[in-house]
Amino acid sequence: MNELTDGSIFVLNDQTLGVIKELGAHMPGGFFIYQAQEPERLLYVNKPVIDLYGCEDLEDFKKLTGFTFRGLVHPADFDSVSASISEQIRTSDEHIDNAVYRIIRKDGEVRWVEDYGHYVKTDQYGGVFTVFVSDITEKKEEIDSSIADRQAALDTLSESFEKAAAERITFSRVAQTLASDYFSIYIVNPDTDYFVEYSSTDEYASLGIEKSGEDFFNLSRQNMARIIDPEDKDRFMAIFTKDNVLSIVKRDGHFTTKYRLMVEGRPTWVSTKATLLEDEDGRHLIIGSNKIDAQMKREEEYRARMEEARDRARNDFLANMSHDIRTPMNAIIGYTNIALGSPEDPVLVHECLNKIGSSSHFLLSLINDVLDMSKIESGMMQLNPGECDLAAVLHRIEDITSQQAQKKRLQITYQKSGMKHLYVRGDELRIEQILINIISNAIKYTPEGRTVDLLAEETGPGRPGFNRYRFVIRDTGIGISEEYLPHIFDSFTREQNTTINQIQGTGLGLAITARAVEMMGGTINVESRVGEGSTFTVELELEESEKSAGAEQETPDPAQMLGGRRILLVEDNDINAEIAQMILSQFGVVCERAADGQQGAEKMRALAGEKGERFAAVLMDIQMPVMNGYESSRAIRAMEEEFGDAYFRMVPILAMSANAYDEDVRACLDAGMNAHIAKPLQPDALLKLLCELIE
Repeated sequence: MNELTDGSIFVLNDQTLGVIKELGAHMPGGFFIYQAQEPERLLYVNKPVIDLYGCEDLEDFKKLTGFTFRGLVHPADFDSVSASISEQIRTSDEHIDNAVYRIIRKDGEVRWVEDYGHYVKTDQYGGVFTVFVSDITEKKEEIDSSIADRQAALDTLSESFEKAAAERITFSRVAQTLASDYFSIYIVNPDTDYFVEYSSTDEYASLGIEKSGEDFFNLSRQNMARIIDPEDKDRFMAIFTKDNVLSIVKRDGHFTTKYRLMVEGRPTWVSTKATLLEDEDGRHLIIGSNKIDAQMKREEEYRARMEEARDRARNDFLANMSHDIRTPMNAIIGYTNIALGSPEDPVLVHECLNKIGSSSHFLLSLINDVLDMSKIESGMMQLNPGECDLAAVLHRIEDITSQQAQKKRLQITYQKSGMKHLYVRGDELRIEQILINIISNAIKYTPEGRTVDLLAEETGPGRPGFNRYRFVIRDTGIGISEEYLPHIFDSFTREQNTTINQIQGTGLGLAITARAVEMMGGTINVESRVGEGSTFTVELELEESEKSAGAEQETPDPAQMLGGRRILLVEDNDINAEIAQMILSQFGVVCERAADGQQGAEKMRALAGEKGERFAAVLMDIQMPVMNGYESSRAIRAMEEEFGDAYFRMVPILAMSANAYDEDVRACLDAGMNAHIAKPLQPDALLKLLCELIE
């Protein structure tokens, strides 16, 4: 016979004493035993319990607590804990009891603890509680709400089984102690299919499921066919087989599934997890199930909120787009009618055409924003790095934005003296788009008479061969509210502000800007105060270019370069064909039209063997009847081999298409075309490209 600790009066045999000491050494907290009936007293405490109460030794602990359970519990919590104890004693219920309560340490500090107590009757001491207790002050909130903690309890159960394999009855109690929140816990031998239920709630027991036996998986499937929600039956039956569970456990380390059981006629969500324990005693599957109704309800509520937010964002976006598209369309239609009705007033007609042009450009920018965002969100947007002259980029930005600022009577400044390495490799169009989007926004939301500033500077070297650049756009505009600031880069969002809502826009510009910066490996940040303005900072790391600064090439004169040249226009739409022909004819180009891809190929075929002047280039639409632009281009390129004539390989073919995605451009190049230009055609861009392609 041995005493557990000096001054304790509870005596156990050597075997049981060894088990308790073994468990006490591995439990996260302390262990104590107390006599529940008169005289109510503690029989044993281990050192972690003495430390938990801030005492120096057992005698110090006895003075603090009176060596009674009442002395362990905070006075405010004792009645509720005592009631639970009394009920367990009254019913002689020997299952594990769980309690959470406060204690008062020797230094006066109040701490939260959690205990798991098991009540047994003994001949010598009457009713006795054996209790594991641990400090949960820092983790109380997490333990109350987290499903993850419950799963950790099951993992701890597995470790306890491995360490004390000889004490099966003790393992049973430890399993129940650590997993009292579980619906059920089974230990299954996967080699023999023998199983034992080590823990279950009364609610689970009411389902009438076997507590032990053989052929675990087949019995489980039979029981599930009876009690599972019909909507989950087929899915559960398909995955819950021994071979499948063991295969997934071997692959992932665990098997987990969720389903609904019909408990008292009501569907109840349950999560089941299986892990495999392998030791000298063989293999054992530990299969635990717990109710997750509350968790699933929270997830469903979260999904509902997110769906509602998406619907609201979608509806707001459609409302904004409807308004923003109708505004320039109204101007286009209105000024067109005014111009048509006033042919005798050339000044008025010219003014109307200018306003139609401005409205058309704005409408095109709306469409481009939507297409860009669609490409980004579908993962189809790609960067096109190449030689980039930052000086030229900043010069173009200044030309565009200075005109915008002048129209609003804003003072705008450009500081770029801090730029040293101006030639880099990067996506020139995206860099320009990023800065123009931010500056245009600053101009848009800054009242008349105030200021907008751009600071472009080089901040030092980056990775080998790279340099860092910072672009700061600062305005003294209306600013951004603190509530909206975290959503400034979200798609399809605009701040709900009377002043802002009167300004046209999709709410996509900054979202596109942020995604483009991210794709380039950079960062974008914003600081703002309502009424004082905003500061956007973009930082990029760009690769140095081998190209050195030199004299700018003179821009070729399109009339001089293209005058008298023959060009084949392959276009099925009469209006589009007329526009292209009128643009080209202004510069002396002789333009011949083919109404579809097959006609275009036949006109080119007719040139085989011709000694006279041939077409200097082909302008090729893509979507056409009979033969599309891809097929027509391939047919033209194939004529080189057919006729042994290099002209059909060398003649420039320029795609003109409303399909403007990156993959559309690649498809054109793959079909043998030299370049791509998007509709609606911009005359300057079309002529510049033709001058580059035609020798």
